[in-house]
Amino acid sequence: MTMAPLAATIRALDTGLRICAALCMAIMFALMVAQVVLRYTATSVPVFTEELARYAMVWMALFSTAVAVRDGNHIRLDFAPDLLARAAPQAGRALAFILDLITLTICLTIFWQGLDIVAFAAAQRSDGLRIPMSWPYAAMPLAFGVATIFALARLAVWERRQ
Repeated sequence: MTMAPLAATIRALDTGLRICAALCMAIMFALMVAQVVLRYTATSVPVFTEELARYAMVWMALFSTAVAVRDGNHIRLDFAPDLLARAAPQAGRALAFILDLITLTICLTIFWQGLDIVAFAAAQRSDGLRIPMSWPYAAMPLAFGVATIFALARLAVWERRQ
């Protein structure tokens, strides 16, 4: 069975998330600069700028988390697995596999909980932008849904990494 379609999909998702995270960072930067300039040159700063910058930061962080899961650079202590891999390669590989399974479980759990949060927040509106709060919260299930796909892909190609 060829892994080419899976690899192409993973690359496309990864590229899309990196671009979206970079755009979120650019938006956040532009809004923060605008806030500083407006504080010193205008009588007031639009309320929505701080709120939108905050949402852009959250989306950027969550998209970057999904990319980190794809690369295996997410928060994980590498000292013990690396030490074990040097001392007993088979045990080190087994521990790395277990850690990837734990990552998959966490990503899937946050994805499902994120869907509940989005549904719960749909009736609320943000103060500045007056948008449904489900829009900012949608970053969580979106990012962790993709992170789940990335974690599954890491496990699917496990034998090839050995």
